[in-house]
Amino acid sequence: MSNDNSKIKSPFPELLFMVTCTHAACSAQEKELIIRILNHPTFDPHLMLTLAFHHGVVPLVHRTLKHLKKEGLLPADPTIEKMTKMLEKHYMSIVRKNMLMSAELVKLTHFFTSNNIEALAFKGPTLAQIAYGDISMRQFGDLDIFIKRQDFRTIAAEMQKRGYTPLYPIEEYTEDKVLFALNNDCPFYDKKRSLAVEMHWDFFKKLALPTAKLHPWENTRTVTLNRHSVTTLSNETHLLYHALHGSKHLWERFIWIVDIDRFIRNVPEIDWDKVLRMSEALGARKMFLLGPALATHYLGTPLPKQIQHLCQEADLEAFISFVDSELHSRTPTPEESLVKWKKVIALRDTLYFKTATVLEFLLRPGINERRMVILPDNLFWLYWFLRPLGMAYRFIQCRILKLCQNQSDHETT
Repeated sequence: MSNDNSKIKSPFPELLFMVTCTHAACSAQEKELIIRILNHPTFDPHLMLTLAFHHGVVPLVHRTLKHLKKEGLLPADPTIEKMTKMLEKHYMSIVRKNMLMSAELVKLTHFFTSNNIEALAFKGPTLAQIAYGDISMRQFGDLDIFIKRQDFRTIAAEMQKRGYTPLYPIEEYTEDKVLFALNNDCPFYDKKRSLAVEMHWDFFKKLALPTAKLHPWENTRTVTLNRHSVTTLSNETHLLYHALHGSKHLWERFIWIVDIDRFIRNVPEIDWDKVLRMSEALGARKMFLLGPALATHYLGTPLPKQIQHLCQEADLEAFISFVDSELHSRTPTPEESLVKWKKVIALRDTLYFKTATVLEFLLRPGINERRMVILPDNLFWLYWFLRPLGMAYRFIQCRILKLCQNQSDHETT
């Protein structure tokens, strides 16, 4: 995204303001741009705050404006002052929530260790610490923990002892196939403390991206949170996961692009050849490269020459243009739209993987089918017949009767 002054004349200067505030270090030119936008008569502070919340970048925008205020560069305007106070209020709320969730993650880590359970925290506090060096600089709404299937029942019982309620009626599953084969994870919620924890055993169902090929249990590393060690994914798996996750959703939240930027800047020891080998084995090299390409496009992320060259070879311009148009749109394309699915399929490397992705989406049963009926393992095969019936029902409900409502990420996968 260019710093061309003509951008300010667009009807959406708030987006340019938000993106510029998320740069790792604002140059003098970028600071000047931020001040110029603040002084622009069409700048809408309320819209900017809404954007910052939606894209998960409130702490970063707050940090930039705080630095500008210290330098005496912020305009002496009551509206701007009100906006900065609102940012401060929401930032402090995010800090408190992040500290609470980080403390909870440490407690869960102690439980895993004392019970000889292997578990890997990812995203959330671990990503914030690795990529940003500060858990207060990254908004996150829940904790994500990768576990082994055989430990799920023990963990689920402990979570319920701690006051959490599982999203799914796991007590109705007398056998495990229905639970594990139809989801990536099981979310647990503690409504009293407003905490959410997702226990994952897979990453990307319905995308023909086998979890085993991300090698989650190999070369794991530790991160220090509140003076406690927490085990997480290797740098290469963590980076690849976040790039694939962003491409799966076509980078609809800007924070995911910032994550890639900060990860690359703050983890210099990334084994890029390993990441490329893993992405190629998944048939997802283009899906991976789109992340670094977008980070460079918007944030000037410094990439190794090898990765720069591969990004240029991958012919990603159309995808970058689509992400840019979605960011600038006040009515972005719904996540489950056919347009987005076509683009995700187009990101796969070969016809084989494109076909596999289409077949996974069309034929593999998922959570929606289990909502229709919970079957025992010996009747699991019936879900393959329920899938087309469920899709037809949802098509009528959503496209014809217009009764669809937005669902969370774990519900759509």
